Amino acid sequence: MLATKTTLTIEAAKKIAEACEAAAKKDKLKLVIAIVDDGGHLMLLHRDDGAQVGSVEIATLKARTAVLFQRPTKAFQDVVEGEGRYALLCIPNGIPLDGGVLLKAGDEIIGAIGVSGESDEEDGDIGRIGAAVLV
Repeated sequence: MLATKTTLTIEAAKKIAEACEAAAKKDKLKLVIAIVDDGGHLMLLHRDDGAQVGSVEIATLKARTAVLFQRPTKAFQDVVEGEGRYALLCIPNGIPLDGGVLLKAGDEIIGAIGVSGESDEEDGDIGRIGAAVLV
């Protein structure tokens, strides 16, 4: 039998990014925002004027890490920092820095957002603001 699943639309991705952009602008943050679908494929990329170019790859990697491992990247950061499990630094295609946040429809993971450019905490806070658009 075939399953029915909810998918992330480009319209929803734009609304998520807009919420992030508004919060970042209010706090004068220069960020890169990457939104991926449930397979980790890039759907939307936003780079603020003046945001560091290196954050393009980091934001995308944060989003992919969250969706591929089905948890926010902060969970990995907390384990590395709190428990000293440095082996997590070797996860292929993974990054243990806050800023990768799952996008969900109910309990179903439909994608993720990655934010990079400021502190890990600020990146994560902005990502969580974007993800809250779906709630």
